[in-house]
Amino acid sequence: MRAILRAVALSILCCLCLYGCRQDSPRLRVGVSQCSDDDWRRKMNEEIHREMLLHDNVDVEIRSAGDNSDRQIADLQYFMDNDFDIIVVAPNEVAKLTPVINKIYDSGKPVILFDRSIDNDKFTAFQGADNRQIGNLVARYAATMPFPEIRMLEIHGLEGSSPAILRHEGLMDLADSLNIHIVGDGYGNWNYEDARIVTEQLLRQHPETNVIYAHNDRMAIGAADVADSLGRHDIMIIGVDAAPSIGIKAVVDGKIDVTFLYPTNGGQLLKTALAILQGEPYEAMKIDPIPGPVTLSNAEILLMQDDALRNETAKFAFFQNKELALLQQMNVQRMMLIGTVIILLLFAIIIYLLMRHYWSSVRYKTKMEETNATLAKNRDELDRLYHQLQEATGSKLAWFTNVSHDLRTPLTLIADPVHQLSEADNITPRQRTLMQLADKNVKRLQRLVNQILDIRKHDNEEMRLTLSDVNLSASLRNWTMSFRDLARKRHLKLITDTPADHDIVAAIDAEKMERIVFNLLSNAFKFTPEGGTITVVLGQEGENVVMKVKDTGIGIPADEINHVMERFFRTETINPNGSGIGLALSKVFVEMHGGTITVESKVNVGTVFTITFPLRTVENAATVSAPSTIDTKEIEEVETSEIEVEDDAPVVLVIDDNRDICTLISTELSDRYTVVTASSGAEGIKIATKFVPDLVICDVMMPGMDGYEVCKRLKADELTSHIPILMLTACGLDEQRIEGYISGADAYMPKPFDSTMLCARCESLIKNRRLIYEKGKIDPRSATENGQPINVANAVSDGFIERFNTAVEEEIGNPDITVEELAERMGVSRVQLYRKVKATTGYSVAECIRVIRLKRAAVMLKTTDTTVSETAYAVGFSSPGYFTRCYKDYFGESPSDTHNRVYKAR
Repeated sequence: MRAILRAVALSILCCLCLYGCRQDSPRLRVGVSQCSDDDWRRKMNEEIHREMLLHDNVDVEIRSAGDNSDRQIADLQYFMDNDFDIIVVAPNEVAKLTPVINKIYDSGKPVILFDRSIDNDKFTAFQGADNRQIGNLVARYAATMPFPEIRMLEIHGLEGSSPAILRHEGLMDLADSLNIHIVGDGYGNWNYEDARIVTEQLLRQHPETNVIYAHNDRMAIGAADVADSLGRHDIMIIGVDAAPSIGIKAVVDGKIDVTFLYPTNGGQLLKTALAILQGEPYEAMKIDPIPGPVTLSNAEILLMQDDALRNETAKFAFFQNKELALLQQMNVQRMMLIGTVIILLLFAIIIYLLMRHYWSSVRYKTKMEETNATLAKNRDELDRLYHQLQEATGSKLAWFTNVSHDLRTPLTLIADPVHQLSEADNITPRQRTLMQLADKNVKRLQRLVNQILDIRKHDNEEMRLTLSDVNLSASLRNWTMSFRDLARKRHLKLITDTPADHDIVAAIDAEKMERIVFNLLSNAFKFTPEGGTITVVLGQEGENVVMKVKDTGIGIPADEINHVMERFFRTETINPNGSGIGLALSKVFVEMHGGTITVESKVNVGTVFTITFPLRTVENAATVSAPSTIDTKEIEEVETSEIEVEDDAPVVLVIDDNRDICTLISTELSDRYTVVTASSGAEGIKIATKFVPDLVICDVMMPGMDGYEVCKRLKADELTSHIPILMLTACGLDEQRIEGYISGADAYMPKPFDSTMLCARCESLIKNRRLIYEKGKIDPRSATENGQPINVANAVSDGFIERFNTAVEEEIGNPDITVEELAERMGVSRVQLYRKVKATTGYSVAECIRVIRLKRAAVMLKTTDTTVSETAYAVGFSSPGYFTRCYKDYFGESPSDTHNRVYKAR
């Protein structure tokens, strides 16, 4: 059976190959641009088409410009845009067409010129007759006329075209020697009408004319008609081109006396084009010879020959079309034969496949029965494992619930003492801040434990609603009132919008509804920046109560908004450290009331949570207003004193999105350092560039700009690049540490951290950085031995200090330069300049300026003949005495000693 399949496949392949082997050779596209549409050019076009019939792979497109150079330029651009293989062109005007043809030739496209040329040699080949020779032949023929003197009118072709120029020059070559006088001339522009007009004007001006020479037959016929209309039958008319339907016919009809045959050779032109494209030899400059004149004696014979040639061409075209039709018919029959063979082979394959399918079905049925038995056995095993997993999960959840229950007791024991201590009168401000932090986070932990237990109750279907008729309008005002102080501290606008004309009373579980409001408001406060607005709206829509909590906060990304109320979901971009329980529990409470909760949000615009539940009442129950039991201390900020940065005080910048962490670190470090804080990476960078701290403590995981990016930007800024950075992280992975060190971090400290260790680490980083700059200093005596001043920061200098030195050097002789002026020139504040210079050099700005002046003075004393007084004034000291004192303090010798020592050495 496999042998049969192989034979069938081989047969199909052979059939396809037989048909596919007949491939058309690549077709060659030839574009022909005729400058005009006269009878001579139509004859050439017929010859080109006649030659094309002998080649199966050639397509020729001929476009005529109608004696319009702009139109011919457009035709050439068409051939270029459509990627013709070769362009054949008869330029209408030399000046206008030469640049275009040069561009085509320079692009690598072969160009053939025929009949007319251009004013350079940028073309592949040229074919045409000798137009100057035509002018010579006309002169010789005219000289044979039986006139005592040849008085000739010359009707030129288009001004600027090469045939017109050469046909005139050929006439003038022999005119004087043959006693030919050109009594007048004009331009007929190759057409009948223009030739009539100019001939009539010239004949009226020159009645002595006995010969008219027109550069083509069409103009010659126009001139003849004018001569006949004026009764001048004595004038001999000479034309050029001898196209059968115009020039030769005009001679036969007696319109003109003679015309000179201008060879077309369209077939040879196409042969040359194909030879160029196929890489065959060709004649680059082909000049066709000019036959003798066409007169009445030979004109009829030439017309008969042209008619015979046209008939033979028509017959050839007929038989070629017949051949194409037969080939198409043969291809159709071949396709039908191949199709029949393929259908038969496919039929055989189908029969084979049906038989094979039958036997495969038998085998498959047997195998499926065996597989089903195996699956049934595996299903039983999976059921057993699933029940075991359920039991294990239930045990873990029960253990977790029990642990949560157990946490309540110690939390209760911790909460009350901590709360009492935080309100005691006999503790220091630092101790009060620490106790308030502890009290706040104990409350947060209690709420988290309660939420976990509520989730567990819901899972065990143990949670119940305690419904009562509650005045929601009054209750909502009570609940939001608890957030008023927090809104005032955060500079937020809190609006409570309830119906003004009536109160809404509904059967709800007041405790659970209060927790819903607390969760939504706490989230709104957490993510709304200062100056924002939080609005709580209560309304009634039909038989439903609608409550909305709106904020103008940072919003929720579109890819996370559908997950925010899923259990344990934490958004990575907004609050990566949250528990992911609050909104999930709120959703549970809303659904227990038979309602729904939805969320809409736009990043950096705000978020709207909408709660909808049925409006119903509890029969025979008194209406109450639920008092507020909300405690907002766990989301309030612990108050700290405002910090002002002094120039000489060590400054530590703490960057952490958790304000409690910032407060804790500030409290621990405030005894030794001036501490400033920032709640985001962007804010931290602004503060760092403003205060130029001595140390930056930065959290790794922050929304928006994380700690790695903060570190990179601070290290890349020349104003802050020297500052050591201590990274805080809750993750101890080596990969994270490596990324931090790559970003430029100087040290790491894990969370949770020991306060004593934190203080020691900060002191070590600041001290070590100062030691580095102290060791980078160079002895002042050796600093100028090479005769050139060096930077005040020496080996530990950076780009900022280099600019500072340059700024001071530029004002070295100005004794009134101030720190403020230097800071303004460097584009920084006075504090920034002071702290940067102090941190990287160990000197104050004034000391640095004095050191640079002294080093410049030392160089001047060693390398010039200036006196001590001149040197003092040159480097910006107001008096030589003060200069001498400062110089001796810094270098250990007086300036005169330096000057004398160098003078003696010379």
